[in-house]
Amino acid sequence: MSYFFDILQNTNNRKLISNFKKEIKLKELKTLIEKARKKDVNAMEELFNKYKPLLKKSSKRYDCYGMEYDDVFQQASIIFIIAVYDFEENMNIPFSGYIKKRITWDLYHYYRRHMKRKLEVPSGLNPSLKYH
Repeated sequence: MSYFFDILQNTNNRKLISNFKKEIKLKELKTLIEKARKKDVNAMEELFNKYKPLLKKSSKRYDCYGMEYDDVFQQASIIFIIAVYDFEENMNIPFSGYIKKRITWDLYHYYRRHMKRKLEVPSGLNPSLKYH
């Protein structure tokens, strides 16, 4: 009988340890965000490296639509940096979820602007119009 109590206790201990580790990671993430907002280059670099796989994955999605991977990755990097400054902790939204949605939506808008520019190529039928 004590064997089952030991297993139950170990399971509870594992859950407590797991929750404690998550809390530590969240606190570290919050301090990294705060430091990055204060223009700490090392903190921004560490945050960027943590989310780099997400940026790469999101950038590869638009590679098959005729966009250059490097251009899309660069745009995703800029979006990430801006999103770090725009993130509001008091909204009760997890940072990871916010970053994922922000990158997804902003890259989609970047893709639409890209396609719009691609379609607005002057045909030469009306030479008086100038395109910028």
